[in-house]
Amino acid sequence: AIRRAGFSIAAAVSVYRVVFPCEAEAKAQKAGVKNERPGVLKAIGNTPLIELKSLSKATGCTILAKCEHLNPGGSVKDRAALWMVEKAEKDGRLSPGGVICEGTGGNTGVGLALVAAAKGYQSIMAMPASIAQEKIDAMKIFGASVILTPSVPFTDKRHYFHTAKRAAAERKNGFFPNQFDNEANYQAHLEGTAPEIWAQTQGSVDGFVASAGTGGTISGCSQFFKAVHPECQVYLIDPPGSGYRGYVLGGPFADQSVEGESVRFFPRSKGSSVTEGIGIGRLTANFAKAKIDGAFTGSDEEAIEMAYHLKEVDGVLVGPSAALNVVGAVKLARKLGPGKTVVTVLCDSGDRYKSKLFNEQWMREKGFLSTLERSTEVRRRDDALTWIS
Repeated sequence: AIRRAGFSIAAAVSVYRVVFPCEAEAKAQKAGVKNERPGVLKAIGNTPLIELKSLSKATGCTILAKCEHLNPGGSVKDRAALWMVEKAEKDGRLSPGGVICEGTGGNTGVGLALVAAAKGYQSIMAMPASIAQEKIDAMKIFGASVILTPSVPFTDKRHYFHTAKRAAAERKNGFFPNQFDNEANYQAHLEGTAPEIWAQTQGSVDGFVASAGTGGTISGCSQFFKAVHPECQVYLIDPPGSGYRGYVLGGPFADQSVEGESVRFFPRSKGSSVTEGIGIGRLTANFAKAKIDGAFTGSDEEAIEMAYHLKEVDGVLVGPSAALNVVGAVKLARKLGPGKTVVTVLCDSGDRYKSKLFNEQWMREKGFLSTLERSTEVRRRDDALTWIS
């Protein structure tokens, strides 16, 4: 009865309120629910859901992608940024004159810098120096101060997470959102992203797949989809060097004290990845809430080739993490079989990776020669997607 209970955004939010009566405080849905946020903040959310027709044709399924790269800050992280700030304001942890200090893989920092600018706060973002320059520049454009840190293990006090936490503690009005463990992150997707997808598909979601960094997107969406349609299959797509897949499949873990906090670590898979902002080796509070049926591994070669396929065959320009999500959608479609509807998230735009992914010199240095050598015509004729294992 719930699954066929109407398909406007407002109706989807009503379904949310039935399923989660203790947490029902859905906001920012233009179609049917009043949005009172000021200025550019109104533009966060309610993103289009598009079909990736070449992939639907190749798999026999309907493969849909939520265009989160069209948020005003250019990524899915705008949602979490806004919800974390608004929750902190509501709880009294952030007030006028406050300084938002966050550790980020890039996109959350851009989203928080945008929200800070719109609301009149200062912002300081700590991140690995290896992050794409375009992301660093975007934060600075919105007025954020940027602290670049070495790429060190989480147990090292120089890690960007601990650097941001210290920056907040050193300031009288400092606020450390902690996107990894702040549950407003997954709530943004439980109450926003997932109900939007449910409405846009008219209640037809057979499978959902996404990668994870903080775990907010896959946790919020999986909780919603499992509640309104328990048969929906939710899968993780994990890059090389991450520990999430092993954890989902029941692998070992160990608890360790880091900076006075208990942290659950799990072994990372072999290798490393050129994707940014996804794939870590510890359990976050957000990821712990995910309801996941299984997990795939996606290689860098698959993600890079998918990014080029999407721009040349479907006219969609996305970054490597979004491309990996789409690789996961193809793998899940193959697993479920023809006739199913599979949804994923385009987490950010390819505009953020011109110096890397779409730079021929960088591609050659990283060894992605086969992608550079494959022509557009070959991609358009490739109905089997044989490069996806």
